[in-house]
Order: sequence, then structure tokens, then C-alpha cells
Amino acid sequence: MQQRRRREPTEHTLRQLEQRVHRLINAQRQRAKLPPLAWREDIARCARDHSRNMAQRDFFDHVDPRLGDVDQRLNRFRIEWRVCGENIFMLRGYSNPAQVAVQGWMDSPGHRANILEQQFTHAGVGIFYRKRDQMFYLTQIFIRPPDGTKR
Repeated sequence: MQQRRRREPTEHTLRQLEQRVHRLINAQRQRAKLPPLAWREDIARCARDHSRNMAQRDFFDHVDPRLGDVDQRLNRFRIEWRVCGENIFMLRGYSNPAQVAVQGWMDSPGHRANILEQQFTHAGVGIFYRKRDQMFYLTQIFIRPPDGTKR
């Protein structure tokens, strides 16, 4: 009997998954009576870059050995920020990776604190899928832009 392989997600599917993570995070914020985070595509590109780097260079950490931590990566992408934070997650074997990741973050005090941080106003999510082992890498970056920047 031949084992059936799960279909690999397309780029479109990954972008939809990123939006699902973002909606689930905002649902958590709404439950906590916090304003939603505004989506920023430039932040999502920065997050995708980190997810891809972790997958391709086989590490899982907030600090990229070549590109530094989240503040250095945001600066590299020329994203202005006053306060920033990041959540990362990796998983395989789930049909609902967005829900599993968000629940995992909510069960972790440090990640939960990022999700519910009142200072954060904007976010982006970046997901990369590594075909060889069917692993999803998720990065969510949160920021508050410098004063005077509108939502």
C-alpha cells in the first residue's frame, strides 16, 4: 500500500495562512479588550525572510547568526519602529498550523505577553514551508512605529 503524501502548500496558501494567524492573534487581543494589530506587509516580508532563513540554514532562534535579532532585521528592511517583539514557531504534521501555533504561543508566558502587549500596534506574519521534511516555520513580528505614525 502506498502512503499518501500531503499536498504541499502553494505561496497563495501560505499567504492565506499568514492572514489566518493574524486574525487569530487579533481575536486573542479582542478577548483581552485590546485594540487589534494593523497588518503591515513590509513587516510580513521581514518575518518571511527570517522564517526562510531558519528553514534554509537549519536553525530555530530569534537571533539569526548572520543577520542578528529582530531589531537588526527590522532596520535592515528599513522599517521604522519604537518598540518591537517577535514570536517564532515550527511544526509539522498538523492540518491547522495557524491554530496550533497561536495556541502554543498563548500557552507560553513570554509569547503570550508579546501577543497581548498594549504598546504594539502593527504586526506581520511570515511563513515558510520546508518541503524536505514538511516543516512549517512561522515568524510574527510586532512593532509600535515611532511617534506620529498613524495606524
